[in-house]
Amino acid sequence: MTKYLQFFLALGWSVAGVAAVQDLRQLEQQAKLFIAAEDGNSSFQYLPGRADPRLRLPACVQLPTAGWPAGQRAPFGAVELACANQGWRVLIPVTASEVSMGYATTRPLRAGDVLQLSDVKLVRITNRALLAQSVRDPAFIVGKAVRSAVPADSLLRENQLRLPIVVKMNQPVRVVVLGNGFSLGSDAIALGNAAVGERLNVRVSSGKVISGVVAEDLTIQISAP
Repeated sequence: MTKYLQFFLALGWSVAGVAAVQDLRQLEQQAKLFIAAEDGNSSFQYLPGRADPRLRLPACVQLPTAGWPAGQRAPFGAVELACANQGWRVLIPVTASEVSMGYATTRPLRAGDVLQLSDVKLVRITNRALLAQSVRDPAFIVGKAVRSAVPADSLLRENQLRLPIVVKMNQPVRVVVLGNGFSLGSDAIALGNAAVGERLNVRVSSGKVISGVVAEDLTIQISAP
């Protein structure tokens, strides 16, 4: 803030004789409106401060534009107000406090729906009990399926998500027995639903039920003893 103030003073913008002086309360109001519009977009909450009362700026013909200072990352320490027609920029200080965020659904979800980023939104979590169960990493969401129906605007919990089902009940599958330097294949029928990496019971042509792990190529792999 000091370097901005010194610059303005050097230009003589503090002289009382300036005809039209920028209303500092308008700058503060613009900063408040900007912060309100940004609320919920990050894990920080901001409380705007006051403009330096020593500032004497030429009045901006249009409303000054507000934004976060370029080149800075959250948490921010100020909102930048700029007036294009007068060529000045000024910082309104803000106080940042970290808040807990989680992901909620943007639409109703059906059991088995596979999630994309467009299906969720960041929301603030105020309930500490929900915080421990909520999903706060988008990498844990994308590509996962919901176990049961979830209404829109519902906070997602980790126990509601699973890997998507890739093999379904009664689906024909290929069983591969892997041994030391050899592999044997056989056709079978799935006896349940499973995702990649999960164990699944299958019935082979002899009628015997065996168990293996679903591989990425959708074969059921069994390691030979």
